[in-house]
Amino acid sequence: MSSPALLVGLALAIALVVAGAVASFASGNALKKVTAVLIALAGAAFAAAMVGAPSNLLIGAAAIAFAYCGVGVAVVVRLQEAYGTTETHEIDAADEQDEPREPET
Repeated sequence: MSSPALLVGLALAIALVVAGAVASFASGNALKKVTAVLIALAGAAFAAAMVGAPSNLLIGAAAIAFAYCGVGVAVVVRLQEAYGTTETHEIDAADEQDEPREPET
């Protein structure tokens, strides 16, 4: 692959990683956070493929992304069942209400 094409591909891969990381921190929805991390993982795997990583590493990256997807979606489903929402601020507020309070002195 030519050098300009490699640089463009790496720039796109880095953009995916950064966009996924920023979106995962900025989102208030648990499912959107899982999706954003998957985008970042895809960008990292794409960058590894661009620099000529061995196929074992790429297969491992795909397996990790698949496992993260399965666990992340299972957690989101469990949050929806337990709290009736996937919005993190509503989940935090519900947890705050359930916490036992110490008496004021």
